[in-house]
Amino acid sequence: MDRKSRTSRSATLDDTNEEVSLWKQICNALAKLENIQKDTANIVTNINSIHTAVNFNEGIPTSIGARLMDYYRGGIDLSNNEAKTIHDIIEKVSVLVALRDASDNSNNTTHTLNHSILPYGTSVAARQPKQKDKNEEWILAVVLSYHTEKNKYQVEDVDQDDFGQKQRYMLQPRNIIPIPDADEAAKGHTELNSGQDVLALYPGTTCFYRAKIVSAPSKVN
Repeated sequence: MDRKSRTSRSATLDDTNEEVSLWKQICNALAKLENIQKDTANIVTNINSIHTAVNFNEGIPTSIGARLMDYYRGGIDLSNNEAKTIHDIIEKVSVLVALRDASDNSNNTTHTLNHSILPYGTSVAARQPKQKDKNEEWILAVVLSYHTEKNKYQVEDVDQDDFGQKQRYMLQPRNIIPIPDADEAAKGHTELNSGQDVLALYPGTTCFYRAKIVSAPSKVN
């Protein structure tokens, strides 16, 4: 194994160990947060019990007042600890996400070296970026360019939107499936098997939907 490979593997192991360590710290912090919230719930229950049992219009016995003050101080301390723990968890999760993104980018770079760059004008099925409250959608698009530094293609929707514009997207290779030219497909055509998953175009549209092959053309009367 050459030096570069050993260094790369070592870096990968270090990244993985750091991620595992962070995840353990997050799990411990979550367990701590759960205990804090249980203790807070107990204090709130005790305070409510005193408020229910004592007639404050008749005055508060010294012992009861002292106990309430202890509960209130304990509640404040727990509230501060809860806020601090939540902040710590958010911070660690942010670091973990950053590490995972860095790992994904590294994997994407490796993928880039192993796939042929699609040229300008190639027709593709493109998975649009995930949008809130919308299902995954694949559209018919064409490749405009490939950005090596980002390992992303810029593609353009073949259809116009409501304003007469063609939307453009920056997508990773895994979100793009090249569509072979009709003549080339006919030459090297191999029929798909029944039950095989495919992306099919809705008739008269530029949108794809997930489907299964029911029967091949040669078996359709």
